[in-house]
Formats: sequence, structure tokens, C-alpha cells
Amino acid sequence: MNFVKNFSEVSEELLKELLEELHEILRERDDKKDEDRRALIQEIAGDVTDNLKRIREHGERANLFVHHMLMMGRGSGERQPTDINALLEEHARLAYQSARASNSDFHIEVKEYFDPEVGALDIIPQDMGRVFLNLVGNACQATDEKRRAADAGAEARPGSPAPGEDRYEPALTLATRRTADGIEVRIRDNGGGIPPDVIDKIFNPFFTTKPPDQGTGLGLALSNDIVRQHWGEIRVESRPGAFTDMVVALPLVPPTATAQGGEPASRPETSAPPPGSHGSE
Repeated sequence: MNFVKNFSEVSEELLKELLEELHEILRERDDKKDEDRRALIQEIAGDVTDNLKRIREHGERANLFVHHMLMMGRGSGERQPTDINALLEEHARLAYQSARASNSDFHIEVKEYFDPEVGALDIIPQDMGRVFLNLVGNACQATDEKRRAADAGAEARPGSPAPGEDRYEPALTLATRRTADGIEVRIRDNGGGIPPDVIDKIFNPFFTTKPPDQGTGLGLALSNDIVRQHWGEIRVESRPGAFTDMVVALPLVPPTATAQGGEPASRPETSAPPPGSHGSE
């Protein structure tokens, strides 16, 4: 990726020098034909410059993806004070960019309601970032599936939308809140929601409603484990066809951990998984 980025930058500089030389040559000859050539050269050069800029920009974005993938692949790091609002915003942006990279038609309105009192928590940022990335990614997919279904339904109906019929607009709400003894991170989408018979299963390993080539059913199970290792829990509120709310609750001060690897002395009961997310990753 550095190779792509560096050579696109060098090519932009070379093209700029080439244009300067061509304009100098054409200035020495003054006729109408040369004016037309100058305009054509300028137009072509502008297109090539734009292409090189896109290559560089997408290369930088891909480089960011690789960086975050490597950070995740290194496994659990050290617990450190981490700004929760910044961590959520960063990984939400990464999930959005990933969705856009795989589907140019994808779009979503993002609203942020961050409580400045949330501050920093002592967490493993790579792991918790993976949770936010997964939950926002699921939300993006849920809204895009609903958008595709809405567009397909609209195409099947001749003419304009019926009176009173609103066009579906994908929306994502990110919110944080300081509570008496912890913080809550809420990720809400207006996608298709979760059927009641699926909610109790979505944190089970390998359970997924995605097609076989799009999901392994491990994303939510791993996210749930990571949150539990931080002495927290994931709660879900959903209405089929309307919305899904994923709520990550983390304590401000974790209970005393044992010396054998940081397992909590007491963890939330997990005899029944908390109601879930998008039945995907």
C-alpha cells in the first residue's frame, strides 16, 4: 500500500512538470490549432490527476484498514485509560468506510450524542474497538438490507410513491451516557429489527442469519465475551421492522480480579444470553 501511495504521489508531480513543459512549447507557437490542443491536453491531464488522487486516497484508506486489522490480530493488549467517545467514533467511521468500500451505493445518516462526562475507562482498547466495529458493521448491514428491500418494492410499484408513503432513509444513532456506577454505549439502527425467536440465539457461537459466504456467526459471540471480560454486559432492545438497539454497559470501577489473567471475581450470570443484535456477526 505504501508503494501504491508513493508512486501515485510521484506520478502527480511528474504530470505537473510535464504540463508545464507542454504549455511552454505551445506558447511559442500561436495558432488556433495549438489552442485546441492545449485545451485537450489540460482536460486529459486533469482526468489523470483526479485518477491519481483517487488512487492515493483509497490507498491511504486501505492502509488504515490494514493497520486496524493488524492491531486486532495482535490479540489482547494492556488495559489502559481510553476515551470511550473517541474509540466509538473512530471504529464507527471505520465500519462506515468498510461498508462504502464494498458497496458504493451504501449510505446512512449518522447522529452522535456523546456524553462528555463519560471520559476514559480502563479497558483493552483493541478488544473494545473490535466490539464497536462489529456492532456498527451489523447496524450498517441491517439498514442496507432494508434499503435494498424498500428500493426493490418501489421499483415493483409503477408511478410515484403513494400519498403519505415515506421513502426509507437508513439511520444510525451513536450515543454514550454516564450512569451512577458505569457508562452505556448505545448503537441504534432503523433496520429490519430482530424477530423474537432469534433474539435469544444471536450470542451463540456460529449462529448467524447471514448467507454462508457473508458471516461465520462468531462476531457477536466474541463481542459478548470481550464485554464480559471487561465486567460488562450487552443488552438488546428491538422491534421487528423498526429498529435495533445494542447497549454495551461497562462499570466505572471493575471488581477485584484474580491474579490468574484478569478474570473477574464475580461475573454477570450468563445462563441465558442477553437478547441480541442483528443475528449476524
